[in-house]
Amino acid sequence: MFTLTSGQYPTTVSATLGSSSAPGESALREMWCSRPIAVRIAPMEEVRENNNRVLEAMRQHPDIIRGMCFVIPSYYDEAIKEIERCLDAGMIGIKLYNQYKVSDPVVRPVIEYAVHRRVPILCHAGYLAPEALKEQPHISQGADFVAVSERYPDAIFIHGHIGGGGDWEWTIRALRDASPNVYVDTSGSNLDDGQIEYAVEQLGVDRVLFATDGMIEGGVGKVLGATLTEEEIEKIFYVNAARILAAGGFQPLDQAVRCSEPGEEAAGERNAI
Repeated sequence: MFTLTSGQYPTTVSATLGSSSAPGESALREMWCSRPIAVRIAPMEEVRENNNRVLEAMRQHPDIIRGMCFVIPSYYDEAIKEIERCLDAGMIGIKLYNQYKVSDPVVRPVIEYAVHRRVPILCHAGYLAPEALKEQPHISQGADFVAVSERYPDAIFIHGHIGGGGDWEWTIRALRDASPNVYVDTSGSNLDDGQIEYAVEQLGVDRVLFATDGMIEGGVGKVLGATLTEEEIEKIFYVNAARILAAGGFQPLDQAVRCSEPGEEAAGERNAI
């Protein structure tokens, strides 16, 4: 499975499932997409319309696109109803941007609903320099994930794009103290040598998800070029994200396709990953 995150574009690829089918190769299996709104508190109607566009993409490309529901937590009941609507329509997770830190009490109803539905929360995040922080004063950083995971140890969080800017080494070290259910994704245009190995060393390979932020080739290359075993690379590309899906009762789409073939058991009868 891949996990791709791109917070800079009108429609973002939040996560993808793929597998490294052979050394030096990877095969795209599915994309987890969202359409977030940056910084501002947009009207709820605009939030719904953005999610509707993702739902339409899911309908047009059911064999590859899955959605993550973007909400602004301060809409409270409306935000929860929107998440429920989107999950019931087939989305597989929640996307938060930088309107609020993930540890802000305003986010708690969203987290509690995510725990109830056993779906992940992917959050735009980074440990930024002061000049960059002025533009995103409420962006979440590693310590925020530690704090919120202490309160909600069963919640599944994904810290978006460790390579998206800021001090990624600080971020990784901070996340050592978070719940095992707090993951990092590898996306971002920062392709520093040793980034993937450091995340695996400090957090364990089971908490690292492949991702890319616009630069797909570089995102793939820094995982395939990392000094890791084939088993570790497969976990980053596929196995870890499959485990997140399984927690919510979902399967990778390529498994669902195989299960629908004659002679295969029904998708719902397969063992969870």
